[in-house]
Amino acid sequence: MNTGSPPIASPRPDLGASAVVALLTPAENPTAEPEISTLLTPDFNVLTARMYAPFEDMHERLRAYELQMSRWLEPFGDAPLDAVAFACTGSTYLLAPEQRCSDRILRGKGPCPLIGAANAVERALKALGARRIALVSPYPPALTQPATAYWASRGFEPDFVLQAPPSKVAGHPIYTQTSSDLLAVLETAVRQRGIDAVVATGTGAPSLPALAVASLRADMPILSSNLATAWALCQDLGHTDSITDWLAADAPWRARLAARFPASLARLGMA
Repeated sequence: MNTGSPPIASPRPDLGASAVVALLTPAENPTAEPEISTLLTPDFNVLTARMYAPFEDMHERLRAYELQMSRWLEPFGDAPLDAVAFACTGSTYLLAPEQRCSDRILRGKGPCPLIGAANAVERALKALGARRIALVSPYPPALTQPATAYWASRGFEPDFVLQAPPSKVAGHPIYTQTSSDLLAVLETAVRQRGIDAVVATGTGAPSLPALAVASLRADMPILSSNLATAWALCQDLGHTDSITDWLAADAPWRARLAARFPASLARLGMA
């Protein structure tokens, strides 16, 4: 019998007063999850799904990540998601424009914001008014080339492309990069003349500790895929801090990074 009572709203978890976010990251990526959760403001609840595409070729895996977005969201069921973050920049570089993810994805109760890492970097660059960029790539050359072409196609001028040195240990060529190697490349990038911003692309290389150190010594903005993704998430969920606020020397995420990963910063000479 219908009592006329209004339907009960879907329950929200106690942890996550600001937002509940689904973070989609490649299965082997060790970096996107800790960096983005550190960057996000308090009271964000980050639920992670690891995307697994069983292809030996890295380009095939990357394409599959973005082309199968609905598949990666299936395990979340009816979880009360406020936004979805797609933490894989490399996928976007390899796809035609019509294949890339949009900024919304349909969920059971309607459209949900979808923040792709590449789109987030573009939004941050536009918010900074940056056009000429130095691109710092942790990728092998076969992926650095489409990354450079992508940024040129989006109206930017990647005038300096700096390759992070190959990892000295066995394993994935991106995920085994070190913050020390990335810091050295970032410090080279910020010395280039005529550059509006530096972009450390890729969500899998440990760029946030290197960015935290290099940005305090630089007179130009340094962005990373993970920092831009976290900022764009907050923007889409009603937070008003500008990208300039996020890059400031007193940005709150810096204290959270120091508290959570002090050894990483200590290795870079930042006690």
